[in-house]
Amino acid sequence: MSNFYSQEIKHKVRRLRSQGWSLGEISRKMKIPKNTLSGWIKDIQLTREQKERIGEKILTSAAIGRPLAAKLQHEKIEKWKQNIKKRTEKYEKLAWDNPEIGKLICGLLYLCEGSKYPSSKAMFFGNSDPEIIKSFLILLRRYFNIREEKLHCRIMPRWDQNIDELQSYWSDITKIPLERFYKTTPDKRTKGKPTAKKDYRGVCTISYCDTSLQFELQSIGETVINSLNSLT
Repeated sequence: MSNFYSQEIKHKVRRLRSQGWSLGEISRKMKIPKNTLSGWIKDIQLTREQKERIGEKILTSAAIGRPLAAKLQHEKIEKWKQNIKKRTEKYEKLAWDNPEIGKLICGLLYLCEGSKYPSSKAMFFGNSDPEIIKSFLILLRRYFNIREEKLHCRIMPRWDQNIDELQSYWSDITKIPLERFYKTTPDKRTKGKPTAKKDYRGVCTISYCDTSLQFELQSIGETVINSLNSLT
């Protein structure tokens, strides 16, 4: 590769190096790859001051490069996420438009987060994620013949949380009026332990006193799981 460059260019490179320029600086100025330059200057001895200057330049370049690298990595991740989201758009309305799929998802959610028969003989579904609670109730109300007045709610907060504020929040999420919220007390185990996650709103448990509904939801989820296990 060095045969493609004139002696004049090589001399200029060596002069810059002798003046204490870093490989990166010379490469950018001369538009020559660093691996090519390194062979031309390897015999040049630098003073302590020049070495210190080059070391500072390397640290400065790294400090400048890190935010750029982080930005590029962020853009790469965002592009990756958007590509996946694009592929999954076809599932967007399936649970709303198709009763069988809606019931299936509701049953699977219940199997994961609901109380099980015969340990319990009423429907209890709890989670701290408002999106999970909201989605479960949307499907429950749409595809199962329930009486709205039988839906109740209980919030399980940490010791340092305001119960009234949490109940108002979850009432808005669940569309269950406050008069159908059961009284509750903070978790004594969390006393003296401040809540670290500022968006944590306690655990919300939805209840419905109907063993048949509970067992139907449970059975839907179990049917799917058992059928898949039987195929392997």
